[in-house]
Amino acid sequence: MFGPQGVVVLVFLVLAFAGLAWVLARRGPLALRVPAGALAFVVAAVFGMATVNRYYDYYESWGDLFGDLSGASDGVQALPPAAGRALATGGRRADRGMLADVALPGARSGIARDGLVYLPPQYFQPAYARARFPVLELLHGSPGQPSDWQTGLRVENAFRRVLHDHEARPAILVMPDINGAQAGRTGSQCLDQPGGPRDDTYLSADVPADVAARFRVRPGRSFGVAGFSEGGFCAADLALRHPGVFAAAGSMSGYFQPLPEHGTDLFRGNAAARLANDPLWLASRPARRLPAFWLMAGGADRGDVESARIFRSVLVAHGGRVPLVTIPHARHTFAAWKPAVPRLLAWITGRLPSVAPCPGARAPGHGAPVTCRGT
Repeated sequence: MFGPQGVVVLVFLVLAFAGLAWVLARRGPLALRVPAGALAFVVAAVFGMATVNRYYDYYESWGDLFGDLSGASDGVQALPPAAGRALATGGRRADRGMLADVALPGARSGIARDGLVYLPPQYFQPAYARARFPVLELLHGSPGQPSDWQTGLRVENAFRRVLHDHEARPAILVMPDINGAQAGRTGSQCLDQPGGPRDDTYLSADVPADVAARFRVRPGRSFGVAGFSEGGFCAADLALRHPGVFAAAGSMSGYFQPLPEHGTDLFRGNAAARLANDPLWLASRPARRLPAFWLMAGGADRGDVESARIFRSVLVAHGGRVPLVTIPHARHTFAAWKPAVPRLLAWITGRLPSVAPCPGARAPGHGAPVTCRGT
């Protein structure tokens, strides 16, 4: 009731605006009317933002709002100089894992951006000290940024919970910046644009290579990719374009054909390039085995639901077994995606290579843990 989406906040803003309008209508002293007019403008702008937030369900608490405004996500740490391969086992991280800022430079794309990485509790448990983990790339929407997965969707808490309940398998989560939004760019749809940024190359080649070089990652086809909204399109497109990299993909409220950006054709009239980045086209003419797919849409958004159903029918026609989850009464908002995240994580990590402790190891709390000595 009293949060940023609460009715009390909206009513307070309406009353504040009405009071300021009353002051202006009285034609009192100019020294009083000028500040009242400025405050009325501010209150009206805040009311507009609060209404949009109530519709999209982005900030559910004041902590979410202040954390985003400060540029910090809850619990984000800095990686030590030794990076991820030499992090010590044991301690609090063996229970909670570690969410950290990470620089993700791109040798092939020429792109250098920052992102987030979450290392699961098993990464720090002695029984898994030599284990190598699969990786799940999580792609935000547009406009958006990597921290949306934490501030809007609480992905760390969700993943830790499904791991604790043995509903998901351990994996490294990496949340890259898909389009340079932190530098002011928006809407690339994760494409290699002619004469522009090579976001596809960055996300499908550079990010996996950089993560594999810095952390204990399973070799081979051990990556998954998932996203929401534009990130959902990106996940579908990247998985179908690079099935040798991504074994599984998840799309939450995604679309499945590329869209113009601000009225501009990103392919500059090149029909072949457009088809090469059209998930519906690629799924209908698979050159290789299709990645495993998981789809989700808000039940109240007919466009998203119909788009997901059409894409699913194409995948199923070519032998895929594709779950389609609908969240009742939900729209194209964080309120739809947040309850779907645990189900996404449980499903997609189950399609990636598993991680096992060394022989004879015991789970934390069940006797002295065994440290693996092999790889």
